[in-house]
Amino acid sequence: MHEEQLRAVIAGFIHQLHETGGNSISHVTVTVHGELQHFSPDREINAIPVTRIKGVSSLSYQEMPIEAPLANRVTIITTG
Repeated sequence: MHEEQLRAVIAGFIHQLHETGGNSISHVTVTVHGELQHFSPDREINAIPVTRIKGVSSLSYQEMPIEAPLANRVTIITTG
C-alpha cells in the first residue's frame, strides 16, 4: 500500500467518524506502524535511537497531514 492509498483509507475513516459522531468527537490521533515505503520523501523523517527492543536500533516516524472535517494527527512509525 502506497502513501496515497494509505491516506485515502485514513481520510475515509476520519470522515466516517465525523458522520457518525458529529460534534461529540473533536480530535483523532492515528498511529500507523508501517514500512519505509509509506514515508513521503517530501516531508521530514524523524528518527530516535531505541535500546529496549531486541533487534531494533532506531524508530523512524513521519507526520502525514490529512485534510478532514476533524482535527487530526496521523503518524507513521517504522523500526529499522
